[in-house]
Amino acid sequence: MIKSAFAVILSVFSTAALAVDLPESFDYIGPTVSALEEADGKTLYYIDEGEKDWTPVVFFGGSGTSVAVFGITEFLRTLRKDLKLRIISVERDGFGQTALTEGHTYQDYANEVVRVLDHLGVEKAALVGISGGGPYLAATAEKMGDRVTSVHMLATYSQYDPEIPDTSGLCKLSEAEIVGAAAYYAGDPVAWWTLGENSPTAKIPGFTDASRNDGARTFSMRGQKMDGAALLAEFNRFCTARVADLTGVNAPAFIYYGEADATVKPVHAEFWQGAFPNIAKVRAYAGEGHDIQYRHWDQVLLDMAGMDDQIAMCVDGSSVLVSEADAGSAKDSGGSIGICAWKD
Repeated sequence: MIKSAFAVILSVFSTAALAVDLPESFDYIGPTVSALEEADGKTLYYIDEGEKDWTPVVFFGGSGTSVAVFGITEFLRTLRKDLKLRIISVERDGFGQTALTEGHTYQDYANEVVRVLDHLGVEKAALVGISGGGPYLAATAEKMGDRVTSVHMLATYSQYDPEIPDTSGLCKLSEAEIVGAAAYYAGDPVAWWTLGENSPTAKIPGFTDASRNDGARTFSMRGQKMDGAALLAEFNRFCTARVADLTGVNAPAFIYYGEADATVKPVHAEFWQGAFPNIAKVRAYAGEGHDIQYRHWDQVLLDMAGMDDQIAMCVDGSSVLVSEADAGSAKDSGGSIGICAWKD
């Protein structure tokens, strides 16, 4: 009897001490990859993150990334959801789960993106590209034409233009050097994703590990055992494929770049400014490098949501929206660009 009463008292105490509000659903742990079977037998892998009635955005990850790489931008998932942005992305040829196709072109990839959009019932969408995703975005914009609602180019590579020597990049290497570079980086995702200890992305919990995990997924998901063939094909496209004709893309285009970017130099931003007929804004970040696409993802989200007249800033310890006209004076008064998490 004494033992039974003690057990009851202990049970009541434990229940009170551990009272919690149980969730009604699971927490988010990353994008869900879906598959679409093509008539030719190829499987297209894609993500579709967000509600069906939100603003559609097609995401183009950087060079040598899988479709799941969008997940590393979800350090601002709450803001993206508040802005009601739906992200769709299609995996590129040879990376992650997607089979490598001989002779695959930017235009082939653009066709695949459009087939996924049609499958999802998406008529129009904004396009956002990171780094090496630039030429893929451009080809897709050319294909979609007036189905594009806005364009956002984040430190995007422009392909090699023999008339502009500074765009050469890896294209100035010998064939053997390009082959060697592809094999090296495919075999070492950590090296591929090393942004440096001074990168602002180091402030994001888990970012470094998540990015390197995508490197492993990109080069081994199908059992390709870190084969560099897909990365080599991508490198060769940068150097040999034709540049998309964007004269028919009248959607507003936003260009973002770091003035100190040594990986994709500012000349590439100039290239895109000359390629798109309707430049809405050029956001140049003084003293910043190639990681501006993550450092200023908060601003990119605002721009994609049609709030480009507002600047994300940290003022007096609070993350606030400041009108573009007032941003300069707010900065002079001690404010900083981006949410306050970038300062902590």
